[in-house]
Amino acid sequence: MSTRNSSKSSLFLIELIIAILFFSIGSAVCVRAFVKAHSLSTEAKDLSFASAQVSSMASVLKYTDRSYASIREHFPDAAKSGDDFLVFYDEEGTSCPEKDAVFTLHAETSEESGMIHAHIYMERAGADPLYELELRFVPQSDGKEAPEDES
Repeated sequence: MSTRNSSKSSLFLIELIIAILFFSIGSAVCVRAFVKAHSLSTEAKDLSFASAQVSSMASVLKYTDRSYASIREHFPDAAKSGDDFLVFYDEEGTSCPEKDAVFTLHAETSEESGMIHAHIYMERAGADPLYELELRFVPQSDGKEAPEDES
């Protein structure tokens, strides 16, 4: 009789081990799916933030005189590096000093034959740009029209 009880116990133990194995595999798949979802969510949030900031900078460059003062009017913490403008942001997306920066907004402008060329991009520290925008436009006039000839 003891051999019969022992074989029933062994069979139950094997069944229990197999059930635990299936639950472990299922748990690992679920944890991996949650980690991937979190990673995608973070990437989407960063891309959304970058595209909004790059678009804002493009509007400022297009509709102002592109001076350092006009950039600082819209981006108070903007820094100037040569002919380029830089704005630094922390992990939460608020502007901060360069030493605390996680994101950097770059705005590079040049003028060629009466046309403004701008390359604006946002990058995460030590990574490829998250979002880039090439912009070409003719500078806006100041709204004053030349007086007409009254002949």
